[in-house]
Amino acid sequence: MSVMKHFHFPVFILWLSAALVSCRLDKPEPLPQEPTYSVRLNVDCERTIQEADEPLTMVKGAPYDLYAVQVYKKGVTGNYGKYAYGIFDNENDMVLDLPAGSTYKIEMTMVPNGVSVIAKGENGGYREPFMTGGFDAGPGKVTRAFTQSFSSYINKMNSGYAMLIGEGAEPAGYNRPPVSRFYGVVDNFTPTENSSLTIALKWVCFALTIVPEEFTEGSIEIEMEGAPMLTLTPGNPGAITKKIFTFAHSLSSEDWTDDNYSETVPISITWVKGDGTKVVLRDRSNPTVIKRRYNKIFTLPCGDAAPKGNITITKEDEILIDEVETVARP
Repeated sequence: MSVMKHFHFPVFILWLSAALVSCRLDKPEPLPQEPTYSVRLNVDCERTIQEADEPLTMVKGAPYDLYAVQVYKKGVTGNYGKYAYGIFDNENDMVLDLPAGSTYKIEMTMVPNGVSVIAKGENGGYREPFMTGGFDAGPGKVTRAFTQSFSSYINKMNSGYAMLIGEGAEPAGYNRPPVSRFYGVVDNFTPTENSSLTIALKWVCFALTIVPEEFTEGSIEIEMEGAPMLTLTPGNPGAITKKIFTFAHSLSSEDWTDDNYSETVPISITWVKGDGTKVVLRDRSNPTVIKRRYNKIFTLPCGDAAPKGNITITKEDEILIDEVETVARP
């Protein structure tokens, strides 16, 4: 028995030595990595209107706005590929670690007060425009940090479509949702030590105002393609005053952040009188051109002297930001 023990022990030592050598061959020493720079993303939102006679204040310490950020890295061929993404409800969390020596493109969209207007999915994440695509597709959860990924990403950030919290149990999606929205892109960014990046977010929206004259009976129904139907009553004739909408922005159209960006939108306006008679004041067959950051005003004569047929649009308001009002910043 003693001879057998001495025989097996050297064999065991030789086997263990071979295994250790094999492990070292399978796992070589890691190569030195390139330096990484932390870049803080600063947001510069284009000013928008606020309906108030005095500066607005916001409650501090509670998140309201929702941000989606998609990061692309330029490859050796000069094309951008997906690199990282993040969904945030706090601007201060947007710190991005980027390897030095590469060039990046950063795309961002923001919905003011998004936590209160954007519908959630079953996983607790937010639906469009915060849906993720690829490997981890679904409603996007707030990450509060960037996730490096080539297979998961924010889906269709440059589309106006949004899924909103509905008045009933079910959410509702619209191509031209009645919600405020910002969008911006920074291209060819190369990080350096202690660098920060400011992203100029443009307001990709327009406003609609309905001004009924001598409106004493029935209701006025406004149907705009891609948006929910709006209704005015004599008891609330100013309900649609500078109501904000996001542009639909089809992928084939021009950049919706351009100063002169516009869309041709079918809009119908119908006056349903007290006896049920319908008077078409504006027909969808005559689409309306609506410009970015402009307030489209429809003046509707509804008195006895009003014509019984179609009524022409009378005027368009000035650029919204010409009415200087304070924009509240958290």
